[in-house]
Amino acid sequence: MKKVLIISYFFPPVNTMASKRYGTMCKYFEENGYIPYVLTTKYDVTMRRNIMLDCELPINKKNIIRIGSVRHNTEAVGLGWIMMSGLLNDWKYYSRTIEIGVMGWCNKVKSEIDLESLRDIDVIIGTFPQMVNLSVALYLSRKLRVPFIAEVRDLISDYSETPLGFKHAFLIDRIMERNILQRAAAIITVTSGYKNILKERYPPKDIGVIYNGWDGEPLHCLEEREIQTEKYLYYAGSFYLHRLKSFRLLVKCLKKINNYTTEKIKFFIRSIGPVELDAKAINIIHQEEMEDYVYVLPAAVEDVVRKEQEKAYINVVLSSLDSEDKALMTTVPGKIYELLRQNPPVLAIVFGHSDIAKVLDYTNKGIASVNEKEIVDFIVDKNKKYMGNYKINFFSRRTQTERLCKFMDQLLVE
Repeated sequence: MKKVLIISYFFPPVNTMASKRYGTMCKYFEENGYIPYVLTTKYDVTMRRNIMLDCELPINKKNIIRIGSVRHNTEAVGLGWIMMSGLLNDWKYYSRTIEIGVMGWCNKVKSEIDLESLRDIDVIIGTFPQMVNLSVALYLSRKLRVPFIAEVRDLISDYSETPLGFKHAFLIDRIMERNILQRAAAIITVTSGYKNILKERYPPKDIGVIYNGWDGEPLHCLEEREIQTEKYLYYAGSFYLHRLKSFRLLVKCLKKINNYTTEKIKFFIRSIGPVELDAKAINIIHQEEMEDYVYVLPAAVEDVVRKEQEKAYINVVLSSLDSEDKALMTTVPGKIYELLRQNPPVLAIVFGHSDIAKVLDYTNKGIASVNEKEIVDFIVDKNKKYMGNYKINFFSRRTQTERLCKFMDQLLVE
């Protein structure tokens, strides 16, 4: 059995999207010839709002190395980084790679890690985000003299969206990205669109696509969908500025349906914030006079969300209305894969050339559109033919772990 070391700042029991990827895939490594080890942080109960500590550990505790705290690593950051971060903040520049709250973790790992206990590791995977995961992976790769794979789950230097009032520190992020990715033995991405962008930028690198996915038993039958007496659309997740525009478009479409047809369809949103964008979403509801049909509800535990998703008439995915934004057009939110397993069809508010659309088309699970008529027609009637197909099984975590292990096998042979 070969051994793989995964560097992930967040890991179960912390329940975040960043911890769920390997928090699930680690269960399937051994059946594919790899024993997984994880280097991560310690956790505490005073984490950020709405973050739970309810994820089950996928591997034995003895294979998990915990250094530093999820919350408290700033004190280990060098003075130079602190000064640079202060200047960026003063000049209103936002960087995805200079994260003072977590950057000190690399120094803590260097001072506390027992390298001798890791001498038989065969390959290392570092995941972005956070950038510090890649820095730690590069450091350990050099010390242990084993190859490291850079996993890019969000594009590093390509996102244009920033906090209000800030500009993107593009040049800094591109330099930081190149410094790491050029030294990686290979790169993994999570969508074909990401691969195309990075392949053009790093042509010599071997780049593989390992999708996020759902966990559970394979689909053996496609059940008939039970239409609920009270039809409602359902969205669970965060609001971002680009998602608010998609949200407004969908609310307008619902307004047309409820005003001009006999249908009275509601829309429930389980938002995990941020609070200021929740307020903007509620303001949109008021502006469109849809208070009786569209509701922003507080966050709920995962079991509640799953039950509400399963009972929905249609599950909703909000993305960007900017067709020129390559980063967002090639992003597939992790929740989409979980929705593939649910009975209701999926409506994604995004352009039809996006990677989200490719997943929905491939699995016949729904549509991606920004056209009002298409959205209205889908909600009123045309959603019924999108039951899904057996290609949904391709996106199981087990299948994707098998593909990842084959990718690592090939890398080690080379």
